[in-house]
Amino acid sequence: MDTKHAIKQRRTLKVMADEHQPLMTSVEQEIAFRPVINELLELAAQAPFHYTCHRSHQEGELKGALPWRFYVLESSDCRQLLTYLQEQGIDGGKIMGMLAAAKTLIQVTWLPEPMTHSEDKPGVLYEANLKNMEHIAAGSAAIQNLLLAATAKDLENYWSSGGVLRESKVYEYLNIPPKELLLGSIFLFDKQLVQNSGVTVKVGGLAEQRGDIESWATYIKK
Repeated sequence: MDTKHAIKQRRTLKVMADEHQPLMTSVEQEIAFRPVINELLELAAQAPFHYTCHRSHQEGELKGALPWRFYVLESSDCRQLLTYLQEQGIDGGKIMGMLAAAKTLIQVTWLPEPMTHSEDKPGVLYEANLKNMEHIAAGSAAIQNLLLAATAKDLENYWSSGGVLRESKVYEYLNIPPKELLLGSIFLFDKQLVQNSGVTVKVGGLAEQRGDIESWATYIKK
């Protein structure tokens, strides 16, 4: 699939299954699928970024300079996370159904600059400055690369804002450092699953509101 076709074909699609009847994938199938995921991650990393992340983020297991981090959950990990949420009595809404159906979930975080005098700013997650804006833009570009690459691989995908997956309990369960901020929960689904009568499929509702080019773009002439 060429770039133009991938961009035109990409769509927002929620695929939800009954969380009490999770769709299982064998270990062998997960291992066989890893080269595809690795390719998607490598393509995501081709996104432009203006600044490297702060040195405080270049510690621990993930030491990279990129201003984002990707945490991958394979099919069985998605089902285990679903079970964990149920055991904790957490109502995740539609997230629960997507965890039951997903082939892969990728938690994408962005890495804010350390806050100055954070004790004086309760409830503030990050400072509104140019460098943080650049980090968010870079992480978003990486996500779009991932979505387009997944579309080219015939994988249905959904960029969720995270919902319950933003909660501290989930961060702890997934060993994600609390100083990282969730930019998106990226769900990948098998295209064949969309035809399964046991799942619910919902297409994104904003596509038709893009409007004509003239409504959001103009040429500047002086």
